[in-house]
Amino acid sequence: EKIFAQYQYLPRLLGFAIGLKDWHQAEAIVRRSLEAFDLLSKHTESKMVINGVKCEIDSENIWCHTKGSLTWAFIDAAARYYPIDLLNGDKPGNKVRRLAKVFMTQLLGELVTFGDFLEFEFDSDDFHKKAPLLAKADLARTPYKKLLNELLSNNVNGYSHEFKRREIELVSVFKESELLNWNDLKSFLKASQNARLNENKQLQYKFEPITPFLLPTRPFSPEEISELVPECIGFGKVPLERWASYVRVLRGVWINPVLLNVETEHDEEKNKGKLKLPSVTVGIKKNKKILVAITNLATSDNCWASSACNKPELSLERYTQLSDLVNQAIKLKPKKPDYLIMPELSLPLRWVNSISNRLQGSGISLIAGTEYRHVGTKIIYSQACLTLTDARLGYPCALRIWQPKLEPAVGEDKELISKFDKNWKHFTKQEKQKPVYSHNGFSFGVMVCSELQNSKARIAFQGQVDALLVLAWNKDLDTFSSLVESAALDIHAYTILVNNRNYGDSRVRVPAKESFERDLARLRGGKNDFCVMVELDIEKLRAFQSRAKRWAEPDDSFKPTPEGFKISKVRKHLPPK
Repeated sequence: EKIFAQYQYLPRLLGFAIGLKDWHQAEAIVRRSLEAFDLLSKHTESKMVINGVKCEIDSENIWCHTKGSLTWAFIDAAARYYPIDLLNGDKPGNKVRRLAKVFMTQLLGELVTFGDFLEFEFDSDDFHKKAPLLAKADLARTPYKKLLNELLSNNVNGYSHEFKRREIELVSVFKESELLNWNDLKSFLKASQNARLNENKQLQYKFEPITPFLLPTRPFSPEEISELVPECIGFGKVPLERWASYVRVLRGVWINPVLLNVETEHDEEKNKGKLKLPSVTVGIKKNKKILVAITNLATSDNCWASSACNKPELSLERYTQLSDLVNQAIKLKPKKPDYLIMPELSLPLRWVNSISNRLQGSGISLIAGTEYRHVGTKIIYSQACLTLTDARLGYPCALRIWQPKLEPAVGEDKELISKFDKNWKHFTKQEKQKPVYSHNGFSFGVMVCSELQNSKARIAFQGQVDALLVLAWNKDLDTFSSLVESAALDIHAYTILVNNRNYGDSRVRVPAKESFERDLARLRGGKNDFCVMVELDIEKLRAFQSRAKRWAEPDDSFKPTPEGFKISKVRKHLPPK
């Protein structure tokens, strides 16, 4: 009764062997699996029990069909797990080619009976020709969106005329059928080209298959679309409906019709001229109080060095460390937090999707400092990743925003240049602007570590935000303690610092009147990673800041606003208190 419990794992095991180009093991898996079925067919009675029902079946035929079904599953797995470096039709080496031929001969030899039945012809040469086509049609194990750069960059000879002709015919059919808005798809491909191809200009002039975008098996998610085309979230002149139209054309899902109405007035347009800084509006809720989970998470110097040389530490131990922390945040009571905030350089880029999707499923937004991103061999920079939950499309999803760290810290710059020969990326004037994020009515700004020392950048948030979030990897606790306390009063907002646990002093500072109320939480030390949840009463803060005069009252909860303080019209609360 255990046959079919193991049956489903055999094709997957074969796929792993082929993906690693271990053709010896692939041949052994096929040979021994099929031999096992031959032995079983000789030692079983003609009576069989399926789901508790006794059946009298010709045992020879049933085992033959089962064996043939497994063979088809093996061929399917072999094609889907085909080695990535051979996907462009490049000829493998003699040894690999010989071993692959032995494997395919053994496998295809079992299909003689089924080949006659289905009038199907298939040999080892066809396998090497057709397997890459599965990847180009988004049917391989690895999604096409992750293979795109390698498929185009390694495809030296280009695509055949026949392949291009079929692509053109397919486009023509879709245009005539009006199954999708062709202009929206073409607009997305053009707008996302640099991001999809990692700014590789040499690839921009190569022919790119359209099939994976017309008939995708794993299409881009809404957050990936916003990541590829930042204009969708407010960076630029393209309005919000562009994001909605891209999601609809790429995913084929229902979208809230309001978003597709070009006459809709968006918050970005309504706020134009009311904010000193560029703004990004996400979500439709209007929260009065916010729950924030700050983490006490350690990231070692070895992890930092590995990231700096473009060999990130992706061990099971580290992933378990992060996943345990995420699960702890999800289980926080009495309510789940709205945000989980992680320190600078704490999250590997490869794991952003996994971690953010887990949190998104529980309605939690992620704000984290990610490890270094490399441009070529000499340029490096780090970012803050914001994955913010959003329901404007008509169903729960998220937007992903990347905010770069504009300059390295002094010690960081020295280490990167002297040890790793890495220079920090130069950003354009537009990229240097730090936006105000308005997420479900909560306005906040984000700074990364040493950026907090820039008093001009810091004071620009005054009156614009409810909270300033600082993601840090900082050893100078005394200096940053003073900066955080100063920022809470200068900006007159909640100031949240999340630091590496190895140094500690993560805290949430409030411009409170009473000294014992000024630290909602302050974390330092310990050998284990954990998180603590705090509540930010943004409505109370706004009502206080909305007074016409700065005059204090005996029962005030906050210190008076600083001289020259002007609350933005977006945050102004009436009646004031």
